[in-house]
Amino acid sequence: MSQSGFIVLAAQFVPAVFRIRSGTWLALSLGMLGALALLFWGLVSGLGWLWGQTQPLTDAAPEAARSVIAQVENTIPGARDKLAEIMPALKPEPAPRDVSGTDIGPVARYPGLTRSHWHREGREITVRYEGPADYARVLDHYVRGFAAQGYAQGVLSASPGLEKHEYLKGSDRVAFTLTQLPKDKVKVSLVAVLPAPTSAKTQP
Repeated sequence: MSQSGFIVLAAQFVPAVFRIRSGTWLALSLGMLGALALLFWGLVSGLGWLWGQTQPLTDAAPEAARSVIAQVENTIPGARDKLAEIMPALKPEPAPRDVSGTDIGPVARYPGLTRSHWHREGREITVRYEGPADYARVLDHYVRGFAAQGYAQGVLSASPGLEKHEYLKGSDRVAFTLTQLPKDKVKVSLVAVLPAPTSAKTQP
């Protein structure tokens, strides 16, 4: 192509480029970013399959993608919402919330745990808490807490990832179970029996 022909072609092409709306450029940019994120995720997943480490690597992939999106969000407002429609994994996970019910004492729940189960049958109440926490610290929290309240400890069973205790104080009895869950999470189960209602004294 001669130099004059190239100049004519450029003169026709450049104005067409500038006529493309900003919304179209944004859509194209988001599409390319989404394709790159998916490609990166697929590459990491493939490597995990090859080395038998799929789970930890695929867990890390969305975090890396979110980091990229966070940087783009500062430049292109709304980019996260657009990409979340294409890649559901980029949507933030909903914060865990307590189920209905009330906590039972005498030891306050370990900070950061969420009440995941509450059940009452007669005077017996069962409450479970779950969440990310250090297993040894949670165990120490409850052992020290019951001791501070004057409860006597009885170990029913113990293993590296599961302990069952019984705490007694007079007529009060609380069953305590601590379980190690995957992904550095724990589950605490407490079973307590409410005191029997006292009968009202009859007036003479």
